[in-house]
Amino acid sequence: MQISFNEIQKIVDFIEENFDREITAYEIEHLSRYSYRNFQRIFFKIFKETISGFQKRLRLEKSYKKLIYTTDKISEIAWEVGYFNIQSFSKAFKKQYHISPAEARNQKQEIFREFIDCETVDLQYEIKYKDAVSVYFIFIKAKDYNNQEINDLWAEIEQKNGNCFPSYGIVCDQPLITNSSHCRYGAAIPQIVSENSGFRRIEIFGGKYIRFVHDGSFDSILETYRSFYRFWLTQPDLLLDNSDVIEEYMPSENGEMLTHIYFPLHS
Repeated sequence: MQISFNEIQKIVDFIEENFDREITAYEIEHLSRYSYRNFQRIFFKIFKETISGFQKRLRLEKSYKKLIYTTDKISEIAWEVGYFNIQSFSKAFKKQYHISPAEARNQKQEIFREFIDCETVDLQYEIKYKDAVSVYFIFIKAKDYNNQEINDLWAEIEQKNGNCFPSYGIVCDQPLITNSSHCRYGAAIPQIVSENSGFRRIEIFGGKYIRFVHDGSFDSILETYRSFYRFWLTQPDLLLDNSDVIEEYMPSENGEMLTHIYFPLHS
């Protein structure tokens, strides 16, 4: 029996949904229909880390985003990501990032300084609620979110399914926190034509977002992100959530691609 990439992603989703608790070998075996040892081998081959290492990294990355995106107490963040006391959380965080959680929060401006230290474009935005949308989704490891793998993925999707609008890009990680080798990107479309394509049905959105717009080529989309972060850093009351950023793609009137970028807001 050969496990598909789609089935692996289901298990990755399960790990992400339950990142704040210990996941048992039985649960992995039940979901994968593999022995834990064999699935661990497959997982490591794809992700270059163990299941427990992946889970620990998610905990700390989610906590880092909470530290810089919100004003939640550090003790509350520690509990939310699965640490029962702030001492063990602080020790694990410092081992991973070489600074304490309090220092990470205080250095928020420094984290983004190099990324936003350039000329930016004017930013238009709005706050809006987005209802949940059912889509078909597939993901890849995207490294730096600005590479050929993403272009190749969409070229393959368009070859098999045509141009689907709206379509969506799911930015799963914060590349200023997550090592570029672990960053993941998902492509989502409203329907699929080819069967056994590796897509699976999920829901995206379903919450309150700040939406800003990138008009034109994806070659310059990082400039729009820079403008957003520069704006956000001047708005202490604008608190973000640590869940996925979603890009919504659609054609504009001038024939270029119009991209709505949705950052989830902290409730």
